[in-house]
Amino acid sequence: MREQAEKVSGIVKDQTDTVADLTVKQAQKAEQTAKEQAEKVKREQAEEAEEAEKAKAREAKRIEREEAREAKRIEREEARKAQQQAREAYEGLTKAELSDQLTERGLPKTGNVEDLIERLVSADSE
Repeated sequence: MREQAEKVSGIVKDQTDTVADLTVKQAQKAEQTAKEQAEKVKREQAEEAEEAEKAKAREAKRIEREEAREAKRIEREEARKAQQQAREAYEGLTKAELSDQLTERGLPKTGNVEDLIERLVSADSE
């Protein structure tokens, strides 16, 4: 009876050891899976952050281009207004009066009234 009890006790001990080993292996496997999952999430978050940075950079460039276009548009508008103001000084003059002013500046006096005005405006801006 004692021998059988020792045998059964040995078998139970072996089974307990086997179950304990399996439990440890399962715990290690679960831990490894959790680590891999955490690394995967971390990589995905890093990729998302990188993509968000790229999107911000693209948006910043788009805004920069838009602002540059707007600045050029304003510059052209101001140049057009300045040109118009410069022309106003000569608008009421006759062709003979315009020719006299061109002669005084040593500029050619050929062309129509528009050409003469343009020549005088150009000379004024230099």
